[in-house]
Amino acid sequence: MEQVEFTDHNALKLLLKPPHFKRSYGVVYTYTSGSKEDTVKFDLDVTYVKTIIDRSRVFKLERTSPVYVNDIAPDLVADQLAYECGKVFYPLQLEIGFDGSYMGVFNYQEILSRWKDTRSSVEEYFKGETTEKYLQLMELSLSSKEKMDLIFRDELFCAVFFSPVYRAYGENFLLETHSTFPIGGRCAPVRFKGTAEVNPLLNAAGHIEIQYTGEADDERTAGDLKEEQSFPIERLINQDASSVKGDYTIRLVLEKETRSIRSLVGRWRLELGEVQETELKIFEWLEEEGQQQMLQENVRKGMVFLDGNHEPKEKKITNPFKFLWD
Repeated sequence: MEQVEFTDHNALKLLLKPPHFKRSYGVVYTYTSGSKEDTVKFDLDVTYVKTIIDRSRVFKLERTSPVYVNDIAPDLVADQLAYECGKVFYPLQLEIGFDGSYMGVFNYQEILSRWKDTRSSVEEYFKGETTEKYLQLMELSLSSKEKMDLIFRDELFCAVFFSPVYRAYGENFLLETHSTFPIGGRCAPVRFKGTAEVNPLLNAAGHIEIQYTGEADDERTAGDLKEEQSFPIERLINQDASSVKGDYTIRLVLEKETRSIRSLVGRWRLELGEVQETELKIFEWLEEEGQQQMLQENVRKGMVFLDGNHEPKEKKITNPFKFLWD
């Protein structure tokens, strides 16, 4: 099999092809808790905008299809309200480090200027106390660039898609990792430790593969996470309480020529009494014989997702659509 072409110290570098660099993806979140399963789906374009010399790159994210939750468009008024308000963020420009990691929102002022028209449109169609509360919380989330940076840092797609992939993997093609993933609802992201291993040989399809595995390494207990606590509260009462158990795997496939992401499948598991699982699948749409085809079975074109759970009582709507449930 053909070997992967690395740079110094077995490093991978993103190779952008000027003048245009754009990828279209289908995205599927699946949330499982016990016997209950919910899915959220959407399509998304990721486009390279520019390079800021000696600092970062800027990428633009655009949603390209409606949002579907459990294979239907949002039908509850609260979900419709969240979806309409969430439109203000797109097109979204993010500043990304040269290693691929998320740094923050780049077009904050542009989003802020769009909010006036978005708010007027929302107020025209939605009335009542719930609407006013949601709009106030949106105003708060837009009140500073720092707050907006945190919104997307704590969004699972951004946390995984924009991560430090482009770095040196050493002589053994293996790195220790310490990562946080927003899989605990409204609380702070859950910490994991593990490894990232790049295959020095291209796979059967001629692409680069990286495998991530890890275990939960968080001070909080299962009880803390069930209550969506951001701090280890239970141990203040019970010092013998053990840390939450859990694990994750991510299989990342990169295009040989550019090292851009072709597909990503991530699965996270937390033992919270009953097992809670989160799955994220990202697959590139490809043009083949005039037809767009997704690199995944059983995912229909034209479905886009909110990162969240269809039922508000579960409190699993995550940023930037979670404010209503806080």
